[in-house]
Amino acid sequence: MSEGAERIVSKILADARAVAETVQAEAAVKAVAIETEAKKSAAVRRDQILEQARKEAAERKRRILGVAQLEARKETLSVKQQLIEETFLKSLEQLAGQTEQEYFAILREMLLFMTEKGTETVFLSPLDQSRVPARFWEEVNQALKQSGKEGALTLSKETRALQGGFILQSGGVEINCSFASLLEMQRDELEPAVAKILFD
Repeated sequence: MSEGAERIVSKILADARAVAETVQAEAAVKAVAIETEAKKSAAVRRDQILEQARKEAAERKRRILGVAQLEARKETLSVKQQLIEETFLKSLEQLAGQTEQEYFAILREMLLFMTEKGTETVFLSPLDQSRVPARFWEEVNQALKQSGKEGALTLSKETRALQGGFILQSGGVEINCSFASLLEMQRDELEPAVAKILFD
């Protein structure tokens, strides 16, 4: 190979080395930049994932607490309803369990109030029918006459399953005047007052 050719080859090889070194240097710079950018992106993504996880954990906690509070409110309401129910049942027991004198005084007042004509038939429970005071019907009918009614109430020989109170029958129509029925009719009005007494 001639000296001129060797120079050309040397020049080409030198230029190739210089280009290769430049390319390598640029590649190294790019690699560092890419690695730095990748680390930044990874850090940002990691922070986003952690933030999302925190939000989801907070939301899940909020939902769990919400459900627990709702269940607690339901349970509280259920217990309150049960206590109100027990109060009404106890009231019925106490009404029916009074002394005979007190009990029939209440029945007398109820009969005078509920009777329209004074000719109705009255049905009692077996217990009440067996313990009616001797002059009870006579006194009730007398009081009905004094209030302008006929005063001819009659006690049926039939009895009804009642826990206090009575059933009035007039012209084939029966009016349930049992304590349970009267209490049930007034329940919507009484329940808030009972709840106030129990839970305030």
